[in-house]
Amino acid sequence: MQPKKLTSANDIDVFQKVTNLFIEKLENGVNPWVKSWSTVGLVPQNYFNKNTYQGINLFLLSLSPYDVPFFCTFNQARENGGTIKKGAKSLPVIYWNFVDSKTETITGPDGTEQPKKKAFIKYYNVFNIRDVEGIDFVLPALPTNPNEPIQICETIVAQMPQAPAIRHTNKARAYYSPSADLVNMPDQEQFSSSKTYYSVLFHELTHSTGHESRLNREGVTELCPFGSTNYSKEELVAELGAAFLNTFTGIADETLLDNSAAYLKGWLKPLRDDKKFIFWAAKEAQKAVQFIAPVLSDLQPEPLE
Repeated sequence: MQPKKLTSANDIDVFQKVTNLFIEKLENGVNPWVKSWSTVGLVPQNYFNKNTYQGINLFLLSLSPYDVPFFCTFNQARENGGTIKKGAKSLPVIYWNFVDSKTETITGPDGTEQPKKKAFIKYYNVFNIRDVEGIDFVLPALPTNPNEPIQICETIVAQMPQAPAIRHTNKARAYYSPSADLVNMPDQEQFSSSKTYYSVLFHELTHSTGHESRLNREGVTELCPFGSTNYSKEELVAELGAAFLNTFTGIADETLLDNSAAYLKGWLKPLRDDKKFIFWAAKEAQKAVQFIAPVLSDLQPEPLE
């Protein structure tokens, strides 16, 4: 299967194609960036080559209706003796290819002029292995200790490098203060479950990675009024960062979803206004997650132009 490439205005706009998938979910009342996989400690990956999907692809593949995070291409299924079920729907996986510009140059480290690299977005389609017949897929065993996901959460928080201070109070409000570099959390007993507590904490810790001493994100270092573009960008970074950590630790489930009409509607405008909005947020969220949990540093964010 040849990957598809965006080469001109007449070709499919991959940015818009991907953004439309998220818009469709939001319009149907579905939170598109929270996924409860049946596995703990695993993110969407190719079943056959074990490569993990990165950046926006982590969330694209969360749109799958199935509960296992394993995917393959049509050709991989066929080469291993399988067939795709009739009517099965694929999801796009995007990646970037770089070519030398024929007209633009940059000054290299040695002072010489070198061709500027240009990125071209491409995509290919994958299927969840639940849509593949004729192959006996072997899946990892589920954890036998029901407390294991919480223990993973505790470890991630305890081992976060350059972590902000975390203060617990009896106030029913969680927030991150950039000026004090402080995460304020309600006492854990005020939450309905440990899963909810850590999901909220992951959201605030993602915000904290934007501090000037860490990743220096404009949505944290600058004053961003509620409803502004930068405010929306930073909130989506925190949403996606928490969603990724919830999935990785295994605490993601339906109880953590905010499917209120107001919440979902709030994301429609920025997505409609900027087809690269979700790409940028996913890239920054992945950087934030890798800062919080360096064990995930082998996942490399895609470039964005």
